[in-house]
Amino acid sequence: MQTDVAEAFEPAAPGRGGSSSMPQKRNPTAAAAALSAATIAPQLAATILSALVQHEHERATGAWQAEWPTFPALLLVASGALGNIVEISEGLEVDAERMRANLESTGGLVMAEAVSMALAARLGKQEAHAIIAEASKKAIAEKKNLEEVLTADARVRAHLQPADLEKLFEPLFYQGMSQIFIERLVASSQPRTRR
Repeated sequence: MQTDVAEAFEPAAPGRGGSSSMPQKRNPTAAAAALSAATIAPQLAATILSALVQHEHERATGAWQAEWPTFPALLLVASGALGNIVEISEGLEVDAERMRANLESTGGLVMAEAVSMALAARLGKQEAHAIIAEASKKAIAEKKNLEEVLTADARVRAHLQPADLEKLFEPLFYQGMSQIFIERLVASSQPRTRR
């Protein structure tokens, strides 16, 4: 939600997340609440773990009484975080054009790893890394797009055609396992039909 990123926004509602001095501003109130809960929860969990140590005879006075206030507090913190995350996910506004613009603002450097891995399959990891590092420095120094620099490099052209490079510079083709995880998550949230 920061001005310089501006890719995703929490749901807006009157009286929620506004600023008293900057009317255009939308503060990520649910994210702030969820993150603060995530900061508190480990300390509460540590208290519960500490209470597990039982040196006393037959769970005598001491450690287990520490669990009494801690379990409810941990449950409140966790449920508060979950409630805020649900609220965010149900009304999240995504600016895909801004995401694309932010990726492109790197001049292709954000895709250097994808190209390095493709080149490594043909040249070996060290040589590929050295070529991409050199090309990245050149792209920055000459204010050029990394794809343009690599397309002009004979060492790269010997192994990757311009069409290969073009595909490697498309972020949608370099998501690793994330798309599979997204599909699994979406599928798990769908109601199951009884057989």
